Amino acid sequence: MEYFEKASFIYDDESENLIEFVCSNSFGTEIEALHIDKFLALDPQSLNKREHVVISIAERNIHSFLECAVAYSFSIGILPTNEQKEFIKSIYASSDMQKNLDIALQNNPKSVDLIRANGDIVYSQGLVGFVPLIGKKLKQTRSSTFQALLYAVKKFFSIELQKFEITTANGKKVITAGSAIVVLNHTSSILISKIFNIKHSMRDGQITLVIVSPFSVLEYIKLLASFFMPQKESSVIPEPIGYMKSKSFEIKASKSKKIVFQNNQRSSLPAKLEILPNAIKINASEEFWKNNEQINAAKETIKVTNLPDKNEAKKYMGKHIPFFSFASEERFKELFQILRIDAKLNHTFLSLMVLSTILATFGLFANSTAVIIGAMLVAPLMTPIVSAAMGLLRADTAMIQDSLFKIITGVVLALGASSFMAFMLPYSQITPEMKMRINPTLLDLGVAILSGVIAAYAKSFKEIIQNLAGVAIAVALVPPLAVAGIGLGYGELTLFKGAFLLFFTNLVGIIIAAVITFNVLGFSSVVKSKKSVIFIFLLLLGVSYPLYLSYDRMLQKYQIAQTLKNHRFIVNNKYVIIRDVNINFYEDMKAFNMKIVVREAMNRADLEELKEDIERLFGDKLFIKTEVEYIL
Repeated sequence: MEYFEKASFIYDDESENLIEFVCSNSFGTEIEALHIDKFLALDPQSLNKREHVVISIAERNIHSFLECAVAYSFSIGILPTNEQKEFIKSIYASSDMQKNLDIALQNNPKSVDLIRANGDIVYSQGLVGFVPLIGKKLKQTRSSTFQALLYAVKKFFSIELQKFEITTANGKKVITAGSAIVVLNHTSSILISKIFNIKHSMRDGQITLVIVSPFSVLEYIKLLASFFMPQKESSVIPEPIGYMKSKSFEIKASKSKKIVFQNNQRSSLPAKLEILPNAIKINASEEFWKNNEQINAAKETIKVTNLPDKNEAKKYMGKHIPFFSFASEERFKELFQILRIDAKLNHTFLSLMVLSTILATFGLFANSTAVIIGAMLVAPLMTPIVSAAMGLLRADTAMIQDSLFKIITGVVLALGASSFMAFMLPYSQITPEMKMRINPTLLDLGVAILSGVIAAYAKSFKEIIQNLAGVAIAVALVPPLAVAGIGLGYGELTLFKGAFLLFFTNLVGIIIAAVITFNVLGFSSVVKSKKSVIFIFLLLLGVSYPLYLSYDRMLQKYQIAQTLKNHRFIVNNKYVIIRDVNINFYEDMKAFNMKIVVREAMNRADLEELKEDIERLFGDKLFIKTEVEYIL
């Protein structure tokens, strides 16, 4: 390995102790040691004579030194001090000072690029705007993973989007909204470069800009999580990220006034950034050259599809990011088109609505679960309900009106078809399948809410759209409508009210759950429909009250049955066991239908005594119907 015969060593007050170490090197290099202030004061003739300079100076002095190096074309070796941890990482230096000196004095320097910002040379990461974990306070937040995360949690609720206008060397103009623009130089210690595989080099003749535009706090949390998790090689750009590469950029921002660099340099906005290809020659480690290969990048790179476009930027400008994402027509155009089609009334919907209701009605009279499930699969009511949820979330009046009209039409058709079938059939029999659908409780609301979540999620992703069939079976929209129609056909209002309450429960539960799910998935608009969402929540509260009463009665029945099953009665010295208790509630009385098991015959007096014992146990007057079984 060849070493320079002569070199200058430039130090400052913090590295003065290295003078003897450098001057007494074992590589045969003659060293002239100069303080940075004295070196920068040298006349041009003296500076022109310098061939190679080794520096060990604070980062605040590097800017002035680089200007001198570019002007007088001498090569550079670097001896970072132990305190310059970020600088060590950025140049892939060793913790062994002797090894660093070996590299610094070798006579094989290579060229690297520099950046000029409004005429001043810069070498460190620059930041326009604000985003936690990236930028000026980076060092304060990286002493530990816990501290980095704690800092981010405190700050990410204050992230605000602003309008950026960026023009490339080829005149390509990008107008978007974001919280920050990161100007990259080296990438080894830059958090944003660790999140995805940015192809960046200090020898590619281009500047790299990374635009950070989280649409929500949740998206930003996901971005942070990707840093703390093991990284995989991937060319996929995360949702809130875009980046550009060009020989120069002009940057304008609606709010920020400066680009702030990590070495405390500042450059005012609007700013002109220009690449200085092969600006200086430096000595560096093999790892540095491996990560900064010579690249002839002739074409500009613009990858901003994840970012708000020109029209969206106007909506987002000056807004703090919400907890959940907001989305535009442009970003999710295909999904919105599908939902608008689903909201429109058509002949297919009308036909399937009538046929599925008739099928469900036959299944209910036949007490056939299989036939009823078949009717659930054919029923088309789920699609307009999901469209109505999206319309409510985005204050899309046309989608809301179309969806509600389609739903109401479907309900009227179902009630009419099932009432007609009940009226035409020659017998009136309330089957167990019908009885299952006339006493809805909060449990049914829970099923409807979960089904709404799944329906919205499945509708949002093509690869799982087939799972809507499972949702249709779970929530059962048409069978309760058919039971309600049968109640109308028979003139049984109790049957109608119970079954229609179940249907309405499913309807409201699905809508509110789908609204929330679409919101979480990022399909809400910037201007949200608060009135419509409040309205649907009021409906949810309204339907929850009778469901709570029904659930409370179901719970009472269970508790009463358990109490009776676990209680042992002795009536006139006769041992009585109670089994198979069924409780019904009337306006002013509870009715028990139960089975008792005895060894001895029970007379009227024994039964009266048993009734009194049970009434004392519950403190109520009861109507009791019993069936007696004898143990022989």
